Amino acid sequence: MQASTSAAPPRSSGPSSRRSSSSSRSWSPRSSRASSRTTPTRSSKVPTPELRVRRERGTSAVEFSIIAPVFLLLIFTIIQAGLYLYARNTAQSASREGVSYLRLAGNNSDPRAFVNAAEDVTEGYATKIGRLKNVTAVGSIDTKTGRVTMLVIGDAVLPLGGSVEIQQSSEATLEQFRGDTRDSP
Repeated sequence: MQASTSAAPPRSSGPSSRRSSSSSRSWSPRSSRASSRTTPTRSSKVPTPELRVRRERGTSAVEFSIIAPVFLLLIFTIIQAGLYLYARNTAQSASREGVSYLRLAGNNSDPRAFVNAAEDVTEGYATKIGRLKNVTAVGSIDTKTGRVTMLVIGDAVLPLGGSVEIQQSSEATLEQFRGDTRDSP
């Protein structure tokens, strides 16, 4: 029995072996580089631009559905805070208006009637200008200290429902006319 002896060409690391092997169809670093330039291949992990666009389809709608409620909540919070501050400022202005009216009661013979009239003026101011609901104005005159006070209580109606009670007061000195006490010459 005779074994077939086909001898493989000897491998050498010299430059001549590279040249001779490049003519054959065997693998070499030079031949693989050349083939990669002519036929580019993409890795399956790197998506093509078309695939990337397809994957990102609908993301803006999802982002909008997440961000829109936050913005709406922020807008309605700002509106409600503005309406609350407006109602509070109007209640304060109404109480000042009532105090201005009460200050003139110093020389009045019927102070209780004057207080009732001042309360009516104050309630009308808070209701018409401030759009407060359930407005109550409580005025008082303290003749001992010479002070007048006006308290305004009302409900500010908010657009998302509900109401907030607002309470503001003002105080001032009572104006009294005193005649000239000097002797005339």
